[in-house]
Amino acid sequence: MILPRGEVIHKNLSTAFTDFNALLSTLKSGDFSGIITIDFPENKGIVFIDSGEVLNAEAKIGVDPKRMIGQEAIQTLLTLTKQKDGLINIYQLAPERVAILAIHLQHEILFKGLSTDFTRLDRLLLKLREEKHHGFIEVLTKDHQAMGVLFLEGGEPVEMFTSPESGPSVFGRKSIPIFVENAMKQGAIFDVYKSEGKILKKEMEEMKEMKGKKAAERGEDMKELILILQEVISKAEKLVDESSRRKGLFHKLFKKSLIERSEEYAFLDPFAGEFEFRDGTIQFRGEVGVKDFTKGIIECLATTLSHLGKELPKEKILPLKLKAEIESSLAQHKEALKRLEVEATTSSIFK
Repeated sequence: MILPRGEVIHKNLSTAFTDFNALLSTLKSGDFSGIITIDFPENKGIVFIDSGEVLNAEAKIGVDPKRMIGQEAIQTLLTLTKQKDGLINIYQLAPERVAILAIHLQHEILFKGLSTDFTRLDRLLLKLREEKHHGFIEVLTKDHQAMGVLFLEGGEPVEMFTSPESGPSVFGRKSIPIFVENAMKQGAIFDVYKSEGKILKKEMEEMKEMKGKKAAERGEDMKELILILQEVISKAEKLVDESSRRKGLFHKLFKKSLIERSEEYAFLDPFAGEFEFRDGTIQFRGEVGVKDFTKGIIECLATTLSHLGKELPKEKILPLKLKAEIESSLAQHKEALKRLEVEATTSSIFK
């Protein structure tokens, strides 16, 4: 599919220096809408984001590209962006336009290379209206330069964008008749695609409803998880500080662990201000899934345990007590952790 040129947000970010997961988290927290293109010498990808949420993705792998859509593409691109020879570009578009592109990503071609020398575009549109066609038409100049894309729903034009020689693409339904007339006068080539997605209005309603439910569920799950881990860390802090008779020792070692683990879990970086544990309370302002959040915190506790042994080499019993205390605290919430699908992470980390 010909993609519209949106407003450039970031251009030519090297995958060698860009944490793609952290980038997605940042765009999510900023309520970003638009597309991300990922280019490697032999592999390419596109990610469509609506209000911070990934709607769809496409990955083309290899010289003779294998095309992947949806979740498979997203996972492939997450792996691909860990390589060092790629470039990432970010373009901003309105949410409703991103949704249109994402819905039409799954498609098949019906007619390719139709020319205004032999086919009238206005009559083709009438035929597609009668057939209640759902898809899009790519319009190119005679020398195969992109002119624009026209989207159809139930045979009716619902959106169009044109591709000027410079600057962002221009959207607008009102200009469709003029565009069709100019294409026929100047001469053009067009490819007709049938989209396999659902009808736009229904799809958008379903996506909004699903996004709302998922966001609410994630929010409630995270609240519950934070309270559990807050209790576990507080008990660990009390045990270490009282047993060592050094107030603030646990906090010092735990913060050191956060810094060490922040390369793998960006939300733990104390200087980013997303996660903080102070006075027995967790404050979290970031965006991350419950599984990654749990794994990050539990690994920090395991690292803190290791630091404690080095800090107090003569206190052989204290690290053992701390390990037992953490495991006991987690065991008290076993059912809740199982329901949140993080029980396996918490039970295996100290083995």
